[in-house]
Amino acid sequence: MNMGKALDLYDREEFYRCLQCAVCTGSCPTARVVEGFNPRELILRYMLYGEEEEVLADEKLWCCTTCHACQERCPHEITISGLLTHIMNLAARRGNLPKNLRDTIGLMASTGWSVRATPRTDRVREGLGLKPLQRPNSDEIRMILREAGLGEILEI
Repeated sequence: MNMGKALDLYDREEFYRCLQCAVCTGSCPTARVVEGFNPRELILRYMLYGEEEEVLADEKLWCCTTCHACQERCPHEITISGLLTHIMNLAARRGNLPKNLRDTIGLMASTGWSVRATPRTDRVREGLGLKPLQRPNSDEIRMILREAGLGEILEI
């Protein structure tokens, strides 16, 4: 199956019903706080309206937190968060990743952390009688990132 044609997995009629529903967007916590984020619109633009390139370049795509609220409430049982993840993967393969995500992946590749651990963290842990945090194996994490295909997109 062509990765770019997720529509092949669904009955087109499901998406025509989707046009009239919008339960996913009404259930989406991100849509409540990020102006212009609309999961239904992103999927319909990609799946029905032929706007694949525009959707893959749309930074709003990356606002989805994959909380699955849309999917849990969809009366048509469309795997909305799965489709959005699929579309995000396609965008990533083209190098369309937001700067903050690129930076986080770069930090993970160099340190093993997604959030920087500071010396203060160790001092606070020691003061609480806790052991210092075990440092991640950066080589192993870089290998995982490369196997996930990120080595082709980012310099890892």
